[in-house]
Amino acid sequence: MPLHVEISRPFSLLIIVGAAFFGISYFMNMSQNPSLPNGQGGDSPPQLAIHNAEDEVRRARIEREIAERHIEILKFQLKRLEEERKQMGPDLDQELNEEFRAGLRLIVDLIEGKRRADAKMVESFKEMWDANRAGLAAASLSDDDPIIDILWPVEPTYGISAIFKDPEYERYFGLEHNAIDIPALQGTPVTVAEDGVVEEVKDNGLGYSFITVRHAGYVTLYGHLSSLDVKKGQQLLKGDPLGETGGMPGTNGAGNLSTGPHLHFELITGVGHINPLKHLPAAGVELRS
Repeated sequence: MPLHVEISRPFSLLIIVGAAFFGISYFMNMSQNPSLPNGQGGDSPPQLAIHNAEDEVRRARIEREIAERHIEILKFQLKRLEEERKQMGPDLDQELNEEFRAGLRLIVDLIEGKRRADAKMVESFKEMWDANRAGLAAASLSDDDPIIDILWPVEPTYGISAIFKDPEYERYFGLEHNAIDIPALQGTPVTVAEDGVVEEVKDNGLGYSFITVRHAGYVTLYGHLSSLDVKKGQQLLKGDPLGETGGMPGTNGAGNLSTGPHLHFELITGVGHINPLKHLPAAGVELRS
């Protein structure tokens, strides 16, 4: 027996009017954004816009703090550079010794005001901030919990000079240290930690230079490089050369916030930066305070 559902005239009229209003609104929206597929709007999602705005406010605040405290930061850099020189002393040849002396002289000159320091330091901070954003962007589609099998990009002969989320680093530079710092003689070959594809190669001259590599489900970043020997899109196998370490103040790739010759090494997944030491062969590695 057929089933009849009777809808009163006022209710049916309400449905018709509502449908008409929805249709007009939809086509008006599409006409304002004709180039966007699937009816997507041109603006960023509200939560993304808020996140970007908060990032910019934080970035501006840290820039001001670096400019205001640049002498304090320089003294910290001088202290760490002297520690690195002492640690590497037996392995330094005449050329590397002269590089250390030149780096120390540069920082002393900056402290004494013989050269403009604050603007250079803010510029280096911007380069490092942009590198951090680039690493996160490259890992945005990565897995939250990938299988990670990495090797040391340089041998930790001199231990680890700054750990992941190092509190001293954050106290002086104003931002989290989302990496580990591996001291290495200036010009030490750097190799890729796992098979992957080069995502970005950024040569900033005397500023902060870095390389990012995309792997299966995660990204690695290699910073303070004095030479960059790969190209974007290049396929790499674990252990292939990427470039050479830098970090000595006043040399290519170091930037103005470096604490001495070392490799800055980041590991990034879909959830953000994670501690590389949890995935590297760490037996016998000295974590220096």
